Amino acid sequence: MEEHLNWNSKFSGDGVIVATDITQEWMLKWWWGHYSKHNSYPVTFFDLGMSKSARLWCETKGTVLSFSFPEGLIKPKEEIDPKQSSIWEEKYPGDLWEGRTEWFAKPFLLLKSPYKRTIWMDLDCEVRRPIDKLFEYANEGDGFSILRFQVKDLDIYNTGVIVCRHGSSIPQKWAFHTQESNHKHFGDETVLMEMLENENLNITPHPLLYNWPTIIPQDPNTVIRHHAGGYGKTKILGGLQ
Repeated sequence: MEEHLNWNSKFSGDGVIVATDITQEWMLKWWWGHYSKHNSYPVTFFDLGMSKSARLWCETKGTVLSFSFPEGLIKPKEEIDPKQSSIWEEKYPGDLWEGRTEWFAKPFLLLKSPYKRTIWMDLDCEVRRPIDKLFEYANEGDGFSILRFQVKDLDIYNTGVIVCRHGSSIPQKWAFHTQESNHKHFGDETVLMEMLENENLNITPHPLLYNWPTIIPQDPNTVIRHHAGGYGKTKILGGLQ
């Protein structure tokens, strides 16, 4: 099996991982300010192409590890069915083709985590309280937890917050499916959804309180508020407290 599909052999304790490139690094200080106000778990920052100044700043807060995909693993627009790429571009008018590389990195970064129990967060997650209890969801089932909620009888999954136990089979399967079929998928979540439909995965959902979308009226006990999408980023840029 290729090295990028293997678990990191060195791991201990509990910790948090985040990742960014130069296009998203503007959220780093915002994310850290909220996270560090309530938590002291170690943080590993994955450098997907940060600026030098952002990397130096991250090094003052935690560990920094570099990551890049093997050449050709994530298929470019030229290798995607034109009809499919048009649908994706209509759905996501932003930097889709740059963004896909970062989105698909999630399972591979989980495999490189230096922690026994890992929490992944998107940088647009506002941590409002201690996250201690969230780690416990890594102890159940296949050691993998994401948000699941229902909208009009449809199961909706979101990978903005992931809890994972070292050695879980799901990140390896997720990474493998990403490697083999990313040309058919908009992003990391649709790969995982396909796996859930076709395989018997024992994923333990964690409560909405740990990944609460901005667009849903807030519960006062929310632990992590997720400012996803363009609307969420506008809220962050507007100086959300």
